[in-house]
Amino acid sequence: MKQFKDYLQAKNVVSLKNPACIAIDGRCGAGKSTLADRLAAEYGGQVIRMDHFYLPGHLRGQDRVNVHYERFEEEVAVPLRRGGSFSYRIFDCHTMDYQASITVRPAPLMIIEGAYSMLPQWEELYVLKIFADISPEEQQKRIRHRNGEQACHNFKNRWIPLEEKYFQAYQVTDRCDITIRITTDQAGELQIALM
Repeated sequence: MKQFKDYLQAKNVVSLKNPACIAIDGRCGAGKSTLADRLAAEYGGQVIRMDHFYLPGHLRGQDRVNVHYERFEEEVAVPLRRGGSFSYRIFDCHTMDYQASITVRPAPLMIIEGAYSMLPQWEELYVLKIFADISPEEQQKRIRHRNGEQACHNFKNRWIPLEEKYFQAYQVTDRCDITIRITTDQAGELQIALM
């Protein structure tokens, strides 16, 4: 983690803008949420999760990425550009309905975490764009451990191919500033390798 924190400091990320906004995109199971939570705790940041903008049923099956980007634009991107506090609704993929709202207050570090955060229309929001990578073998292992065997099958056959299509179509890895691999050591400490 030290090398990554040194990278953030060298790039003057937290003080470049007030607040600074970064994206953590990448493959499912790569540790995006874990890293976002750790950075938020360390730097007094706010995390906005792309999972909260999961695509509702009536929009599925269309030729589009698997995120409700119109709602993200309206409820998050526009307010971020204006500054100040804002709220957005959480879409729950288990109930396929909207749940409570989250209020986001200005913070030194605003973190947009999750696949699809690097759609081109939001790129100007970010002072740093991170891609979290993982090998296919480790990805399957983590998803199986986190979500169970049946969900792992669904990820492998449905969600991972959709993410990979997005990564290729939008050249996400090429547009990110840095690619990392996230692991946890035996003591539970986050380890981040810069690629």
